Amino acid sequence: LKANAQAFQKTCFIENPSEENKALMQLRDVKMEAFIRFLKDKQWDVHEGMQLLEKEHALLNYQKQLIAFARETLQPDAAMVAIRWVSPQNDYERIPEFLVEQCAKWQDQAPEYPWVKELCKLADTSNLPVLVGDIFPDSSLPTVSGDTISIKEALGAKLTIVDIWASWCAPCRKENKVILDPLWKAYHDKGLQIIGYGLESDEQSWKAAIQKDQALWLQTSHLEGDEAPFMQLLRIQMIPANFILDAQGKVLAKNLHGEELRQLVVERLE
Repeated sequence: LKANAQAFQKTCFIENPSEENKALMQLRDVKMEAFIRFLKDKQWDVHEGMQLLEKEHALLNYQKQLIAFARETLQPDAAMVAIRWVSPQNDYERIPEFLVEQCAKWQDQAPEYPWVKELCKLADTSNLPVLVGDIFPDSSLPTVSGDTISIKEALGAKLTIVDIWASWCAPCRKENKVILDPLWKAYHDKGLQIIGYGLESDEQSWKAAIQKDQALWLQTSHLEGDEAPFMQLLRIQMIPANFILDAQGKVLAKNLHGEELRQLVVERLE
């Protein structure tokens, strides 16, 4: 192992490395490049609603480079390190499909590798959020008007956005006004349904936010705050969150925001 002591991580290399060590050195370079790009993208102001989403988008871009490496490598050691670096806190709520995919890959390619069993425990779908490709679970939800609706019965003719938000969530409120309201006005008559679910405990604040944002699509909430049963059903904790469903309730995409969400709706309904 050789390196410049003043820049060890950047300059270290192994003479005549094994294939495993080659993969680990390649992963080091991928991570450094991704992190530098993440820092360059650090333009957000955490006090600005949509910029919180931009921060998350920058983080996802950082993760995507490590995810791509894990998908391509044939070396389980390097893949497991990449998976860990994707989320050192073991928080894969936004990318559960990646865990499921990696579990299947290494169960097939290296079933005796000691970390595969631990990886597949993390990838147990009974503990993960609803996945892309799943049929979205039906649920009876209380509406803002005092009725109860079934998600299955409320699906749009062509496309449904299940949007999970809160009156106290700045990026959620911004998205109501900038993205969802224009989409609703333009595409509701063309087969788009939006079902909002408020992570709320105060009914007055919730209703006031709906009116202020002109979020006049279908709005629901159990008004149980962090104990909301719908969040438990979906096995998620973070907002803003959304699920985009086809006419049969199959999850086409998740957690698309801003221009990405707008483009998907336009492509499906134009």
